[in-house]
Amino acid sequence: METAIFVLIVAMAFYFILLRPVLQQQRRQRKDLVNLNVGDEVLTQGGLIAHVKEVQIPEEGPTILVLDLGSGVEVRAVPTAIVQKLNSAEQPQQQEQIRGS
Repeated sequence: METAIFVLIVAMAFYFILLRPVLQQQRRQRKDLVNLNVGDEVLTQGGLIAHVKEVQIPEEGPTILVLDLGSGVEVRAVPTAIVQKLNSAEQPQQQEQIRGS
């Protein structure tokens, strides 16, 4: 009986310490990818910070993002290459309005 309780406690600890945070991060990442808009600043898996210039949704195949890395350098990527959305397109405009006031 004590062994079963110990196994249950270890399983619960594994879930709350290791598994649950990973699942929450994956949910948050999926939500951010669905809400990706033109002009958003993103971080790629390669460590590059870019702005979303265009979102192409073909009839067949994966969605393609055109990312602007700056100085006219554009790359194409799939949404799974995006690790995190840093700033939305609206935030820089709001910051400029605050600074201008």
